[in-house]
Amino acid sequence: MDILGILNDLLLDVSDWMRGYLAQIVLAMITTLLVIYGDNILQIVKQQIGALKMPLRITLFVVFCAFGFSFITSVMSPFLSGWLAQANAAFLPFIVIAIFYFLGYLAQRKNML
Repeated sequence: MDILGILNDLLLDVSDWMRGYLAQIVLAMITTLLVIYGDNILQIVKQQIGALKMPLRITLFVVFCAFGFSFITSVMSPFLSGWLAQANAAFLPFIVIAIFYFLGYLAQRKNML
């Protein structure tokens, strides 16, 4: 077997392995995105509820943090997971790595690294 055949088989094996963990990979991507931009989202929420009385403001803030971020995660996860599941097996590892590098780039732009 030639070297390209071995590399192709290895790439397909990695892709098959990744497909088994696609839900966890996507969850890591989305939570990383929420870590990077969560403060921006919370700033918008604070601006919207800032004029309310303190008990209501605290309640809405807690409800948004508890349910809002989980809602965002639960809505985005199947969408991104389905999109990645449709990717060609030969390209899936490269797409996943590229997305994580892009998330790192976004974190760097926000001075988080």
